[in-house]
Amino acid sequence: MAKKVEAITAVKREDVMFFLSLFKDVEHESYALLRDAGIPNDVFNATYTHLPENTIKNLIARLGEQTCKEDFAVNVWLACKQAYVPRFLQQVAACLQSTNPTVKQAIDTFGELLPLASSGGKVSLQQAGGKSWLVREKAFSDEAWFMYAEWFSVIFLNELLASLIGDEWQAKEIGIQHHDATDFQFLPQLRDVQFYTTRPVTAILLPDDVLNQPAQLKESSEGCDLGDAIPSSFLAVFKLVISPYLSTGKLPIKWAAQILNLNVRTIQRRLDIEGVTYSDVIEQMVLEHALTMLKTSSHPITAIAIKLGYSDSAHFTRAFKRQMKMTPSQYRKLHR
Repeated sequence: MAKKVEAITAVKREDVMFFLSLFKDVEHESYALLRDAGIPNDVFNATYTHLPENTIKNLIARLGEQTCKEDFAVNVWLACKQAYVPRFLQQVAACLQSTNPTVKQAIDTFGELLPLASSGGKVSLQQAGGKSWLVREKAFSDEAWFMYAEWFSVIFLNELLASLIGDEWQAKEIGIQHHDATDFQFLPQLRDVQFYTTRPVTAILLPDDVLNQPAQLKESSEGCDLGDAIPSSFLAVFKLVISPYLSTGKLPIKWAAQILNLNVRTIQRRLDIEGVTYSDVIEQMVLEHALTMLKTSSHPITAIAIKLGYSDSAHFTRAFKRQMKMTPSQYRKLHR
């Protein structure tokens, strides 16, 4: 049985969409893929901004399972080179408007931007053995997704460095957490690399002279917008990532635990620390969905009640009146 985690990490919906794009040439049934990865069916036209990081983990594992290793490596490399890395570098360039920023400055800025896309992402320059390494920290897991996720990390970081330094640059030494480096050498860029296995982090060696040279960044007319970091408290992240799953009403705690890869008791304990209960949090979030639907849609009250998981409009009306001191019809009339 897979080991349950204690924390929740969030990723941007647009990054989940990026990983979905990796499946465009792989034969699969769309809704089955979304279901297996734990992604809501409305992800393509949704208004929510974040999803649990588990969705990307599951997608990476499915991509690895449904393609041969060579195709997986090439697909990830092409996606990183053509879309993922350029998007990040555009943001880095926007934040580094100074003349000739160095590779080190660009990497440091990227390290500040990454947590805005994923609360579980942590990349930084670190010293080890008198050398500089670009380090990606991620708790090791023996689940299938971790091997594929580390493949992606190595390919992504290598492509990021090649873009910043110049295509002629090639990594010489890479440390990986996985115990076998064979599957990391499918790309020509990685075939001559010296891999070190079973390391505590994933890391790529960077000579100091490379760090101090000018970064290969295109000028950006956009302003630097670091935005708001993904919240750090358990309650705030919980509400952020569970909201997409409340479109059909109240979510049983067992389902929430499965979505988040947490134990039911862990959810209850962590919420209790913050002074709330699961049922109260979910009821408040469902109410917020109800308020939005009453104000912005013309759906009948009965239809809204059913969509939110109530057996009929009477149960919905009683619950709504208990919280808002008025009926759904009165609330809708007031806000029309």
